[in-house]
Amino acid sequence: MTERIEQIYDRAIAEEKLKDGTKYERLTAIVFKILDGSGLVVHDMKLSGDGKEALHQIDVSVGDHQVQRRVLVECKDYDSESVGIGVIRDFNGALVQLQPVQGIVVTTTRFTSGACAYARDEGIALVQLRPFTDHDWNGRVRVVKIAATGYTLGEPHTTWEPTGQVRLAPAAAADSTGRVSVHEISHYDASGTRQGPLHVLLAPWRAELSRATPSDGSADTVTGHHQLDHPVWLIQGHHLVEVTGFAWTAPVVSIGLDLEVTGSRIADLIAHAVQLSGTTTLTESLATALGAPGTVIFHDQLARWSVDDDGVITSRPLI
Repeated sequence: MTERIEQIYDRAIAEEKLKDGTKYERLTAIVFKILDGSGLVVHDMKLSGDGKEALHQIDVSVGDHQVQRRVLVECKDYDSESVGIGVIRDFNGALVQLQPVQGIVVTTTRFTSGACAYARDEGIALVQLRPFTDHDWNGRVRVVKIAATGYTLGEPHTTWEPTGQVRLAPAAAADSTGRVSVHEISHYDASGTRQGPLHVLLAPWRAELSRATPSDGSADTVTGHHQLDHPVWLIQGHHLVEVTGFAWTAPVVSIGLDLEVTGSRIADLIAHAVQLSGTTTLTESLATALGAPGTVIFHDQLARWSVDDDGVITSRPLI
């Protein structure tokens, strides 16, 4: 068993002692379940052909309960050794008797030229399922960089519109000339009695400002007019001045935004077809998943599945 395969299995499925090759077989079974979710996937079956006595040990079976509809898989977890013609020939002996719809040999490594030629002759698909490496990111989207410019309004300036009514202001009252965003500024009635903070009175205007912001930066400034629901009195200098509304001007401010979005998922394995002969018969989902450039299998996908006592790949209960 290769060390990396054992680490992937222990982290995603369970830390347990199994004989050499079993963890890879189970990972392969889970991967086929991920790639073809509608099928019944079973690890480690003993099958005999129709009318035959000999039993054949099959690492992974994919399909339904009808033997003739099954895809049968042989797994080889090699560290550096290539899969040779002998492995393909021995597996084909079982396929001749079992007559599945497809036979597949899956390995962590490579196939010899002789193995590839024999597999082509017999219509056996060859697949590589191995640990994912940083090199496998080539040609795939790993990071999305977004550069954008947004626009907002700067601090507005106001020009109040007086009615001409003026009275003496209460002592120590804050002047409301110019900027209207200062929360300490109040508005009054004609007798000089404070009625409340000015920013509350101007809340509807603030909503108008957000809608007036250009989204495309087509203007340097934005101007407008706001009419109050009723006249109010403001402090200007030492006087109370009655106003009915104001004209306003606000600069348009651009904001640069740079975002880098990187996926947080852990890529554990990659599965792709080394060779699919003209006689290969796979389900559409499997054929698509195993085609170039293959399919990345993530840790969270593996962790959703387990192998029950009968070898059937089943989903883990949600916690």
